[in-house]
Amino acid sequence: MNGSKPDSRELLRRIATLSSEAEWTPQETQRALADAGIHPEEVTTGIVQLVTRLKKDSPFHWRNRAATIRRELLDKMQTRVRTETWGLTRPQLLDKVKETIRRLPAPAADQYAVAFRKFEDATEDDLRSMLEEIALLSDLENEP
Repeated sequence: MNGSKPDSRELLRRIATLSSEAEWTPQETQRALADAGIHPEEVTTGIVQLVTRLKKDSPFHWRNRAATIRRELLDKMQTRVRTETWGLTRPQLLDKVKETIRRLPAPAADQYAVAFRKFEDATEDDLRSMLEEIALLSDLENEP
């Protein structure tokens, strides 16, 4: 061997050749790679780094991150609303919805009040769901 490291194509060819030898144990394969001037640890480290970088550069990576952030935000909102509304009677829930709508910035409050003008007829679960939505809107409006 001339002492130079093989290029990627040659490395994969050698791996394919070695792996086709079903009789070899993993230790024998590693020894054969080392004898050929290939250090398996370096190769695997490089491949893992490449895969990690490609995953981050992937067009789907931002979607996964966004989905995770969304889930965390929704869980946080639901927990907050459940804590704030636990044990409230229906009239108290209605008052809380009205009060929360009034605290929204004017354009959002107007839109929400029109879209849900008959919320007094809603079930208690629907009222809690509305409070979750309003809390989310409020937090988004206050985001920098």
